Amino acid sequence: MKIDIDVLGAGICAPGLPDWEALLDILAGKGLNEDRKPPRSALLSPRERRRAPAAVKLSFAAAEQACAMAELAPADPVAVFSSGMGDLQITDYMCRTLAEQPDLLSPTRFHNSVHNAASGYWSIGSGATGDVTAVSGWKDSAAAGLLEALSRIQYEPTTILLVIYDDVACGPMRDLWPAEYPFGAALVLARPGQRSAMARLEARIDGGEDHHPEMPEVLEARIMDNPAARILPLLGQISGRLPGPVTIGSEQGPGLQFREREK
Repeated sequence: MKIDIDVLGAGICAPGLPDWEALLDILAGKGLNEDRKPPRSALLSPRERRRAPAAVKLSFAAAEQACAMAELAPADPVAVFSSGMGDLQITDYMCRTLAEQPDLLSPTRFHNSVHNAASGYWSIGSGATGDVTAVSGWKDSAAAGLLEALSRIQYEPTTILLVIYDDVACGPMRDLWPAEYPFGAALVLARPGQRSAMARLEARIDGGEDHHPEMPEVLEARIMDNPAARILPLLGQISGRLPGPVTIGSEQGPGLQFREREK
């Protein structure tokens, strides 16, 4: 099965990769500057920013960039948030507190511990009244999120905001999730011909492993570090600076291959 899609906007958030321009610089051969920081969220109030966990801030930074590039209000597209582990810092806090001093468990942090915390904050911050979905596929969450978004595009006449993100772990959780760098990325996807597109792609189900043209070493390292960063080759293809095809594989289900579509 082939699904044609248009990419209307894209965003990224990671140390040294705070925005789309930073990614373009690295793909053009420039170095990575880990001191570059993403801008504060325009959707969260100062009070909400203080309460929001790290995974929310990470995903919002990428999602707001993608919506701005697509010239869409954040509330407009249907949203899909995909993460393997959600907020790992909250998970560590919850486990430690319940084991050591359960009476001191923070209601706010308990509230933020659910896997759909980021998507819930997005509904509130953007004022979205449409569908906002949270999915997970462990280390295959990039492929799972893309598959969910493509399924929506195939069967619903709607624009999709896809957000893929994963933070770093602390404490004993690092044995399970040893990533050194957080990573978040977002795409605004639509059926062909609805609006001006930054890239036009065709996607096919593929049972193979990850495969992509060679990328700068620092980006290859991020792909190996954090499973959410497995979407980086697709971002490179969308930018026009990485020739296809790009395959994002999956151990637990179907992978996806992306090729540039003839204009």
